[in-house]
Amino acid sequence: MAIVYLTKADDRLVSHCACADVLVTYPSQAACPWCGCGWLFSCMSCRKAFTFARGVEIDATWEALGHRDLTRWSGEEPDDDEMRYWVETMRGMLAAVEVGGTYVCLDGTVIPIETSRVAFEGWHSRHAFDFVPHLRALTEVRVREEVLSSRSYWHRTALRRW
Repeated sequence: MAIVYLTKADDRLVSHCACADVLVTYPSQAACPWCGCGWLFSCMSCRKAFTFARGVEIDATWEALGHRDLTRWSGEEPDDDEMRYWVETMRGMLAAVEVGGTYVCLDGTVIPIETSRVAFEGWHSRHAFDFVPHLRALTEVRVREEVLSSRSYWHRTALRRW
């Protein structure tokens, strides 16, 4: 069965993963999203971060991917509830992903890079930009420093106290 999923697109901005076959993992965002966990994808195999992902069709099931991801993360067999949650959440997060499209991740949300306005409430913060921060950070270092990697930005926009 083929599904549309995300793989690493390129090495722009941040790319620590050097794996040959890269599939994104479930976002492991913690209470410190400025460290990268709130704005970078991670590789399902090595768990290292990268910025840009692209939509691809892969021959797999959601359940097989969930089992692979959860087992590699914990080193243990996932239980039925963990599997159900992973499949439901990832299917929802990737529902609008299209083959060939390029995407970034911000605060638990997958965003197409051609988006002109980014405005939503994420897992940690409220965001409102007239640009995709990851793309702008390619040419304006201050966006990475003052938004994506900024503890101050994430605290200022937090939905609740962390």
